[in-house]
Order: sequence, then C-alpha cells, then structure tokens
Amino acid sequence: AMIDAALRQRVKELEVRALRLVSHRFMGEWESNMRGQGLEFRDLREYVIGDDIRRIDWKATARSGRAQLRQFTEERQQRIWFALDRSASMNGPKARLAGEILAVLGWAAVTQGDPFGLVTFTDTIEKTIQPARGEAALWAAIELSVSDEPSSVRTSFAPLFNFFMNSVRTRSTVIILSDWTGTDSPSTATAASAATATAVKRLGALALAHDVIALRLRDPVVQGSVHAGLAPVVDPETGARFWVDLSSRQNLDLLRTAEKNRSAALALAFRKAGVRNQTFDVGTDCIPPLMDLFRRRTRA
Repeated sequence: AMIDAALRQRVKELEVRALRLVSHRFMGEWESNMRGQGLEFRDLREYVIGDDIRRIDWKATARSGRAQLRQFTEERQQRIWFALDRSASMNGPKARLAGEILAVLGWAAVTQGDPFGLVTFTDTIEKTIQPARGEAALWAAIELSVSDEPSSVRTSFAPLFNFFMNSVRTRSTVIILSDWTGTDSPSTATAASAATATAVKRLGALALAHDVIALRLRDPVVQGSVHAGLAPVVDPETGARFWVDLSSRQNLDLLRTAEKNRSAALALAFRKAGVRNQTFDVGTDCIPPLMDLFRRRTRA
C-alpha cells in the first residue's frame, strides 16, 4: 500500500524506537514466555518395553502388525496474532502507543523467528495480514496499522472473536490491543448486563482455543488523572459533544470513579475468561508494563 511521507516517517520512527527498546533482557523474557510450549509430532518407531503406552498409535499398529509409538519434538515456535482496534476511540495518542507496542513485540518476534500476523478491527474485520516471519512482515504490519482509514468508527468485539474461532485453526497467541470501550465490551456498564455476560462468554471461549493476552490502552486525561481546565470532549464513536471542567474536583472525582468501575469490570471479565491482561497509559514507557506482564505469565 502507498502511504504519504508523514506516515512513512511514522513507520521509520517506530522502527528506530523498537530497535532501541528491545533489549537483551526483554528478549529473554519474550523467549521464556512467548515461545511454543507444546509437542510436535515427528515420526513413528516400534514400541519397546518401558515406553509410555499412551503414545502408542493404534491405527499404525493395526496396519503394521507391531506396536508403533508416536515420537515428538518440543515445539519451539509460537504463531502470534496481533489484533489492533482501529475504532475512533483509539485515535490520537492511544493509536501511537498501540503502534509502539506492536513494533516492540513484532521486533521481538522477528528476532526469535516467530511467525506473526495482524488483524485490524472496528465493529467489523478491517484488514488482515497472514502470519509470516521476518522484517518485511513486521513493517508491512506497522504500515497497515498507521495507514488505511477504517470503514467504521465504532467498536464491537464479536466479529474479532468470530474471526479467530472460525478462521484461525492453529492454536496461537492472540494479543489484542484496544481501549476495551466497545458497545459489547465487558467494561460497558449497561446494567451489568446480558451484553457483558455474552462478551465474557465469547472471550472465555476464545481463551480455550488460543492463548489470549488483552492489552488495554488508557488516556490519563479521560480517566481523571490530569487537571486540564475546561476541555471539549467528543465521544468519537457516537459523535456526542460536551464540555468538561477538568479543573473541577467534583468532575475529576466522577471521572476517577468511572475509571475505577470500568477497570474493576474489565479485571473481573478477564479473570472469568482466563485471559491475562496489562494496562498501558498514554505518555508512559511501554516496556515496564510488558516486562511485568511477562513476569506474571512466568509465575502463573
């Protein structure tokens, strides 16, 4: 795809930053957490006394007339899918942070030779890049993440979950980058509702089929952490406009309470679904939260 000079410069900036941030220590955490942990079939050999009878291939045994044992090698590569929310609520600083996280994790995958793909979504699947290895695959993914206007401004996770359940047959690590504020997000406060329960159920089903990691991106201004005076606020997904006095203690308290409730709802939903998660704040370094996520995965 052709992109203009400004976007090409952004891709280059992400490349340089990813190279700088991906340290040897980070790569060690990546290798111990993100490499394949399963067994891959290699070949058959004849059974000998003392072998694990659970590995006998009974069909091969029937064909040959002798007990045949399946042999395996440790699977050392993990197929990785990045899922990037391109809805309007992810524009601006959150989109830049998401691009940086994608570049860092993608570069780690390139360094280890792990195949990775990208799917971008709103309330529909926007674009996909099938898993591949190498730098060319990474920069194609980054270019897609910062170019191509999405077809919708809204967020729905149902099409994303359906994509992975129906189209991705090989068990993979699925890393979802989003602010998790869609109409069917588990953080939506509609009466603790059926929509939330359905979203949790779908997320749980996805987590049974794949290793799912939820990365949540937050804007400190929106969560009441910044005193910014009178500010125009637009809901990017509905177009609703209103002014908020961010110097008002009462308004800041309301924003903090809303953020606290939203975070609690998401934490509960992720826990119920068996999904590991991490939160990233706009304006902060993405590496410490990633390292924290990897360490918690190691201890789990």
